[in-house]
Amino acid sequence: MSQVQTSIWAFVTRARAFESEILIALVVLVVSYFLLNAWRERRNLPPGPYGLPIAGYIPFISDPFWDFHKLGEKYGDIFSVNMGSQTVVCLHGVEAIKEALARPDFLGRPISGPMKLFNEDSVFFMNDVHKWREQRRFVLQSMRDLGLGKTQTEGEIMDEIHHFLDILRDHNGTPMDLNKPLTPSMSNNICTLVFGKRYEYEDPDRVFLDENFEMGIEGFDQTSIAGFFPWLLKIPVVSNFMAIDQAVQAFQNIKTFFKAVITKHRNTFDPKNMRDFIDRFINEQNSKQPKDPNTTFNDDTLVGNVLDLFSAGSETVRTSIMWCIYVVSAFPQYQEKVKEEILEVMGPDRDAEYQDLKSMPFTHSFILEVMRWKTIIPLNVPRCTLSDAKICGYHIPKNVTVLFNLWNAHHDPNYWTDPESFIPDRFITKDGKSVSRPAHFMPFSAGKRVCPGEPMAIMEMFLYFTSILQKFQVVFPDGYKPTFQAAMKATYRLDPYKVRFLARS
Repeated sequence: MSQVQTSIWAFVTRARAFESEILIALVVLVVSYFLLNAWRERRNLPPGPYGLPIAGYIPFISDPFWDFHKLGEKYGDIFSVNMGSQTVVCLHGVEAIKEALARPDFLGRPISGPMKLFNEDSVFFMNDVHKWREQRRFVLQSMRDLGLGKTQTEGEIMDEIHHFLDILRDHNGTPMDLNKPLTPSMSNNICTLVFGKRYEYEDPDRVFLDENFEMGIEGFDQTSIAGFFPWLLKIPVVSNFMAIDQAVQAFQNIKTFFKAVITKHRNTFDPKNMRDFIDRFINEQNSKQPKDPNTTFNDDTLVGNVLDLFSAGSETVRTSIMWCIYVVSAFPQYQEKVKEEILEVMGPDRDAEYQDLKSMPFTHSFILEVMRWKTIIPLNVPRCTLSDAKICGYHIPKNVTVLFNLWNAHHDPNYWTDPESFIPDRFITKDGKSVSRPAHFMPFSAGKRVCPGEPMAIMEMFLYFTSILQKFQVVFPDGYKPTFQAAMKATYRLDPYKVRFLARS
């Protein structure tokens, strides 16, 4: 046999061996795939799509909450989906969602996920239930003691709104991106509570915080995928391509900033003068640590708390107000009704007051309807089962990630008349004098893990919305037709848009 024939024969032999290895690998994958789904049926897990080996159903998901909404229409009130290396259960029906949110076995958070990368000391988004219980009581009490729900906080928010309105006036009715002044303004409300100070919009610290936070949010959806494929984070090229590294670094930059602020607070701490949330935490820490070395009141938890408050308090309310302004611009007939109610209750000059909300049912209902129609956290913040659980006749093992389809809860025709339409007076009672929020309206979630910032969020939305419409007519630029296009980041965000703020005479 010639040397050429020998080389060819060796190549063919290696190729056949390689083909055999591929074949064996494919057989293993297919067998594993069917065994996994047989295991799911044997364990009485909820039904759901099979997906692919290893990847599960992830390759078929382009718009998570909408795709899950469609799966719910096919599989019912509860279904399960293989997402990479994890099985995820999604509660789609209103009654199943309400039942699970009220049960203690659904109070956990997923062990892996974006927050483990961004804020592993998070109190409200990580899985340490003991820490969450202790810190939740403290955070809520601290917010109340610092004036949340009282005229003190309301006055500070209105001071911030005055700065914000000046920016809108300076544009003299030319088209502008509302997000640019709204971002630092909303963040300042949290900074006042947590740091005890606000920042001018052009302050380098203000710009640093806003830029890094936006960079982190932009990478949030990519990082969510990595939660189902933890091994991706070990591949530098993939991690960099998915913008995970940049997002993680952005949140590290924010945490470094917070640590410097906390250090200044410690150096100037006076137990007789509680300036803000950080001071209150330091005071509690000084009291508890000598008695209990294992207390959750420690340096890491303080940073985690501050980042939780800053992130949730800035992003969700800002996104909601951006939706409110877009919707009221798209429906000028409703803007006119809101304006009439504002003039009737507040007049053209008096500052808005939170207590005005009770006297303005149409405006109140309009805000609630925006929150229903464009639910900004459509799949809720993920939960995790703390023990084996059973719901709707199905078994859900311990440590399984559970998603709650709030989008469906807010668009289910069994509970809402014409749910796909925007009906601004939907929540007004029959006598027309007040609003009523049904149990299936859950924009802030429900149960014990309901968002602790709900009272402040509603206050901010009302004060900003009414203050804007008291002083300005809001219209889109000439020729623009609203599309309501949005994308899921950390929240369901509108695509960038511009509006004109025309000063009222």
